[in-house]
Amino acid sequence: MGLLDDLLGDALGNLFTGGRTDKKLQRLAEGGELIPAAIYAIRVIHKSDSADEWYYGLDMVTRGGPLRATVRQQLIPDPWRAPLGARVRARHLDGRVAIDWPATLDEAGVEHQATLIAGKTLKKPLEPGIHDNNIDKRRLRDGTPADADVVASEPVVVMGMATENRRLELRVDDGAGSRTVVLKRELIPPYADLLARVGGRLPVAVDPKRPDRVTIDWATAAERAAGSAVVRNPADA
Repeated sequence: MGLLDDLLGDALGNLFTGGRTDKKLQRLAEGGELIPAAIYAIRVIHKSDSADEWYYGLDMVTRGGPLRATVRQQLIPDPWRAPLGARVRARHLDGRVAIDWPATLDEAGVEHQATLIAGKTLKKPLEPGIHDNNIDKRRLRDGTPADADVVASEPVVVMGMATENRRLELRVDDGAGSRTVVLKRELIPPYADLLARVGGRLPVAVDPKRPDRVTIDWATAAERAAGSAVVRNPADA
C-alpha cells in the first residue's frame, strides 16, 4: 500500500466505523455553521508504519462567541495551503469543529475534488505554535544557532514525480564565516513548504564538529512567518 493509500485510508476511517457512517460528522458537514477561522497551532505525529496524524488548532467566532478548538484532520489535497496563521473556512456544531477544506479551496479559486473528512475534536485545545515530533530536537539543542539563506531549491524527483523532499543550497553564516551548504534530500513539512523557496531565510543549527551538517528548524521558521497573530486567544479579547 502506498503513502497516498495510507492517507486516504486513515482519513476515510474517520468517516466510516464498522461499516457505519459517522453521523456526527455528517451533521457537522451538512448543518454546522460555516465561519472563518485562523490556524493558531499545528501538531503532527509522524509514524513509521501508518499515516501521520495531523491536528489543527483553530480560532473562530461562532454564534455563541469566540472559540478555540483543535481537530484531528487530514487536508487533501494541497496541505501546504494551511500553514500556521492561515485563514480557512471551518464548520462548527455543538462544540465539534472541522476545517471545511472544500470550501477553503473553493474560496481560493482552486480546482479540486476534496471532501470534508475529519476526526475528533480534542477536549483540550493545543498550545499555540508548531508541535512536530519529526524535528531533531537534539541537533537543534546541541548545534550552534545560525541563520541560512536559501539560494537554490529544487524538488527531488522519483520515478518522474516530485516528492516532499527538496535539494536545498543554503548560504550559512554562523559567526565563523559565510559558506555554502547543500542538503540533498531535505524533507519539507507541508506547513513550511512556502518557506523552502529561493530568498527565504531559515533558522538552523550547525554541528560544531561537522560544519557541513546543518539542521533546519522548520517549526521555528513557520512560527516566525506566522508572527504573533497565532498566540492571541480570541476569547481573551
